[in-house]
Amino acid sequence: MPEAADTDWPGVSPRADFLAGCRVLELSSRAAGAYAGRLLALLGAEVTRVDLPTAFDCRPDELAAVRSSMDEHKTTIRLRDAALAIGSCDVVISDCTKDDATGGTARAAVEALLAELPPNTHVVEIPAHGDDARPAGTSLTACAEGAMSWAIGDPGDRPLTLPFDIPDYLAGTEAAATAALALLTSVQRPGQRWSVAVSDVISNYVGQISSNFVAYERPWHRDGARATMSGGSYPAAMFQCEDGWVSVMCRTQVEWHGLVAALDRPEWLADERYRDARVVARHHADELDPIVTEWCRSLSRAEVFEAGRRHGFPVAPVLTVPEAMREEQLLHRAFFVKGPSGSLIPGSPYRVTDPAATERPARVPRLTPAADDRPLAGLRVLDLAWVWSGPMVTASLADLGAEVIKVESRARPDPSRMRGRAYRDGEPLAGPELEVTPYHNQMNRGKRSVEIDITTEEGAALVRRLAAECDVVVENMRPGVLARRGLDYAGLSKDHPALVMVSLSMLGQTGPLSGIRGYAVVMSGLAGLDSLIGYGPDRLIGTFNPALGDPNGAAHGLAVVLAALRRSLREGRGAWIDVSQVEALLSILQVPVHRAQVEGRVLPPANGHATWWPHGVYRCAGDDGWVALACRNDDERARLTSWCGSAQDELEATLERMLAALPPGRVVAELAVLRIPVAPVATYESMRAGGRDVFDLVSHRWLGEQPLFGIEWRQDGQRLRVERPAPLLGADTDAVLTGVLGMSANDVAGLRAAGIVGGAS
Repeated sequence: MPEAADTDWPGVSPRADFLAGCRVLELSSRAAGAYAGRLLALLGAEVTRVDLPTAFDCRPDELAAVRSSMDEHKTTIRLRDAALAIGSCDVVISDCTKDDATGGTARAAVEALLAELPPNTHVVEIPAHGDDARPAGTSLTACAEGAMSWAIGDPGDRPLTLPFDIPDYLAGTEAAATAALALLTSVQRPGQRWSVAVSDVISNYVGQISSNFVAYERPWHRDGARATMSGGSYPAAMFQCEDGWVSVMCRTQVEWHGLVAALDRPEWLADERYRDARVVARHHADELDPIVTEWCRSLSRAEVFEAGRRHGFPVAPVLTVPEAMREEQLLHRAFFVKGPSGSLIPGSPYRVTDPAATERPARVPRLTPAADDRPLAGLRVLDLAWVWSGPMVTASLADLGAEVIKVESRARPDPSRMRGRAYRDGEPLAGPELEVTPYHNQMNRGKRSVEIDITTEEGAALVRRLAAECDVVVENMRPGVLARRGLDYAGLSKDHPALVMVSLSMLGQTGPLSGIRGYAVVMSGLAGLDSLIGYGPDRLIGTFNPALGDPNGAAHGLAVVLAALRRSLREGRGAWIDVSQVEALLSILQVPVHRAQVEGRVLPPANGHATWWPHGVYRCAGDDGWVALACRNDDERARLTSWCGSAQDELEATLERMLAALPPGRVVAELAVLRIPVAPVATYESMRAGGRDVFDLVSHRWLGEQPLFGIEWRQDGQRLRVERPAPLLGADTDAVLTGVLGMSANDVAGLRAAGIVGGAS
């Protein structure tokens, strides 16, 4: 591991100035509010933290170091001085308005402060659950209620949670984006009140990825260290080697045939059962997994990686957190910095390049919402992204009211259009091959589609003209791809310095490994996250079902887009922001990064917590019924002990016996009355049917009615509805080229005849 004492390490994380002059008051007792405040500080806001009692998933001896990392660039004040700060801030971030982990101490103080809040101040709350009738909650219970725990673990065994407060960090990132939106739209909408519930964020991420499962009649459930039914193409799993674990994912026939060659099993390709990776995933994974497992166990990670390179199938090591911190790419980018405590801490997940031009441009963002419109009405976004992370950013901007123009090509469509036909009653849907993919519909809801072949000079020139008429460009192609077409930030911002451009990639735009391709689980493996999720170090599960690298990267991307737009609107200065999704994952692993340096290793905590107990997932009566339950302090333990009729030293054993005889619904209802954090471990189906209002049913021409999960933030208790599905490929080509670029119908027809553009005329 790199030595923190090395004088080459930067002593402070770099800050942008997007939110310069904005004053944020942080009222946090959990990681959610603390991390939201950290991101806002890195984006340039003046963040003042009120010194409230806090509870992170770390040991008491770790708290000071982790707290100092989270509080970098913040000012901390005492509670008795907070009354002065509340009157001068622009936005308040609070994760303890409804509940806190300290027996109500923080909540009571926050209630008193908010009572003095000036009417034009924005407030962003981050409750664990959105249900006022059941306010007590933790990352554990939010992960369970959001249906993510259901799909992490071995079949039949306990569902696992995302450890180390990760659900809180995910919600904190979304809350930072919400605060940036409020600051961006302050003139039009003073005094906004938003709520970002942790369980809603988790449900949203589950809803997005489940469009690649449930719609194909692949169940969303625990399937060990692999994606359920391999996520559609065999394999998609973690395998143990002599010296650790690797992730192997074959998404194409060519990649699968490469793995077959590495295994020296040519007879498989002569057997119709095994020739097609999609058929293997659906019907034969259990047969072949032991063979792949035996092969991997006989090799080192480096040998399996070399086999992947030689035979052309994707494979990556599952690094431990100490190994991740030694990665040459992260060292090259100087991602870690020396924190106030002297140890290394994650730096900023953002690398910002300001525009070269200094004159105020002709086009700057113009927000034009009426009182009842969405907040980003008037904003125009160019979407050069594909698959998940980039499209998730632009879909969220569309949810907020922006006009999003997605550039596509029939010759090389967004791979999300090529995930295969959805299934109904065991049969694939009829319709055009590129229009019957629920995953694409989920990730591209509410956009416009323009079909342009950017591999031609004429097509690239059209995209440059479109960018000149847009306020934001989002892309997540491999570093260097757009530059070769003159579509990088330098090319697009030359005459448009107000342009905000975000480039999301696995490892960032610079560095020796920047060009490596990878999927979400490659990101989580390289970041060390997958080494933290399992029943133990020799029984890892990882994140093949949740695939957190993409939604986490997208949430970080959305936050910086909204912050950068504020400066662009006020000063006419845009920016190019490089977001490494591996660095964004390491940013939410604050405790593991610290522990790795102190102890040299970080073990999977399973469902445990550093200081709270009981804290776990318990079997209940019924078929695969479970509840997640936590006690954070002595008062909650006393109430739970009384409910169980048990002595406290026998509480865990009594709970196991007692809950096994009770249905989950009864356990949740009775313990919620006692204000003990508890939640059912929801399935995807029960999450959808639970009345929590986390999705909209939207009709698509070929898919029919499909649940679409839009942005999960709630303003004054109301969620922004998804009203339009993803567009058919090229459906808006003519309308955009004539309406936005002012081209004539004859001009467009000529481009179509030359094969430069497509789409129905």
